[in-house]
Amino acid sequence: PPPPPPPGAAPPFGKAPPFGKAPPFGEAPPFGKAPPPPFGPGTPPPPFGPGAPHPALVLEFEPVLAARLVREGRLNLGVGLLAALVLVTAAFVLFRASARADEAAAAAARQQHLAGLGEMSAVLAHQIRNPLAAAKGHAQLLAEQVPAEHEWREWADQTVTHLVRLEELTNDLLDFARSGALHREPVAPAALLREAAEEVDPARIELDVAAAPPTFALDATHMRQVLINLLRNALAASPPGAPVTATAAGADGALVLMVRDRGPGIPAAERDRVFEPFHTTRIQGTGLGLAVARRIVLLHGGRIEATAASGGGALFTIVIPG
Repeated sequence: PPPPPPPGAAPPFGKAPPFGKAPPFGEAPPFGKAPPPPFGPGTPPPPFGPGAPHPALVLEFEPVLAARLVREGRLNLGVGLLAALVLVTAAFVLFRASARADEAAAAAARQQHLAGLGEMSAVLAHQIRNPLAAAKGHAQLLAEQVPAEHEWREWADQTVTHLVRLEELTNDLLDFARSGALHREPVAPAALLREAAEEVDPARIELDVAAAPPTFALDATHMRQVLINLLRNALAASPPGAPVTATAAGADGALVLMVRDRGPGIPAAERDRVFEPFHTTRIQGTGLGLAVARRIVLLHGGRIEATAASGGGALFTIVIPG
């Protein structure tokens, strides 16, 4: 074979440079021959020949449609969750509105029922009152005429006692029927509470009127009746000789009246029923005193509730807004 050309000399015409060798800088490769791939220093050329591995074909795909479907799915999911939240909120609001409507309808029906009871009570009271007064007068005269040691005296006294109870019932019925119109004017709550206590039993009633407002717009006649009913019930529920506490105070522009007894208290299940007409737990009670009290308080725009007092007993609280 011919000797290799000296360094830097071009190969003979028609001869390609050895594999992996590039022509000198500035010289073009022979005509019709492509330059060999430039391999860096120390990088061996790819294998060539029958044992060389086949070249690999790599294809890349971009899932444009799948990505769009994912975005649309996430958007639809967000819209669905928002719509579900709106529907749940609307259902809750409608449920509360329906519950309030049912409560208002029940309150209206209860007021209508109470109005019917009031009319019936007024008719019965007027029909019974006059004959009852005459019967009580005759029974009292008979009891005075019968000697104390006679056996008929006990019967006469019992007759007078029962007739007095019937008279109290007719008076309660009239009070229940008459509590339909109010005449509010500025009155002193402390003085009103003292008057009610004087009429019931001042010796057993402890008053706390230091925080009472000087004046407050009330129907004095009806509110005095409310306080009298509460004080009588408190004394009847308390043990003999036990005191009853009555309080009048102002709070945020409202008048707060409280009457506490020293009795066994009222069970939680009975605290709303005690204000229903003819509901009573006492043998000699008419069941109208608290019903009359609640009706008068409602006509004043206030509320009355029975709770358990701290230390025992029942606590009746009246709140009338200013």
